[in-house]
Amino acid sequence: MRLANKTAIITGGGSGIGQACAWAFYQEGANVVLFGRREDKLKETAQELGSRAMTVQGDMTQSKDLDRLVQETQSKFHRIDILVNNAGLFKGAPLHEISDEQYDEMMDINMRSVFQLTRKVLPVMMEQKGGSIIHISSILGIIAVPQVAAYNISKGALIQLSRSIAVEYGSYGIRSNSICPGLIETDMTADLMKDEALMQEWSKDYPIGRFGKPEDVAGACLFLASDESSFITGTVLPVDGGFTAH
Repeated sequence: MRLANKTAIITGGGSGIGQACAWAFYQEGANVVLFGRREDKLKETAQELGSRAMTVQGDMTQSKDLDRLVQETQSKFHRIDILVNNAGLFKGAPLHEISDEQYDEMMDINMRSVFQLTRKVLPVMMEQKGGSIIHISSILGIIAVPQVAAYNISKGALIQLSRSIAVEYGSYGIRSNSICPGLIETDMTADLMKDEALMQEWSKDYPIGRFGKPEDVAGACLFLASDESSFITGTVLPVDGGFTAH
């Protein structure tokens, strides 16, 4: 098993990409810690997984909740080998109409909270002399599209955070990589994908001929979490069906 005896924290672990990562990691032998706001979703997933899964309910934007996440993980499993920064927010509006509050909300969830949690996990990984941090960014951190400027900004910043970690903590055996999904069929995109005309138009930009599924991203996360990618750090990996190849 590729992740035997390793412990992974997955934020937003109760649904979508986070849930798919939980299944992939668990099946490869990892202890899995699911963090998020929706306690019912977390517990449902953990019960389906089994005894090596635990849940910590909390808010990514609350420092005390992140402290509790790290503490409870160490108390239960005594180490943190993998961190998947998956929790995120997607909202759109024309740039000139975005309020300060909307911008702050996007940056708090997509960037500031990730910065805070990563900063709390790094000392644990430094003491262990190893770890893999995986950031779920977006193709919109690489390219830009209209109507989602704040989201574009937050995901671009996340890529730079990942690179910064890679160059600063590589000597401790800590790796940091970004995954940039294209359009993935999750709860977060469900309303958007109800627009059949829009989806038909957008699908033309995906050479592989379909939109992504959470398992597509989870497979990439599993690779970056495992020792198979031990010489890969600071990279940006699009998982986008060829969208950014244009």
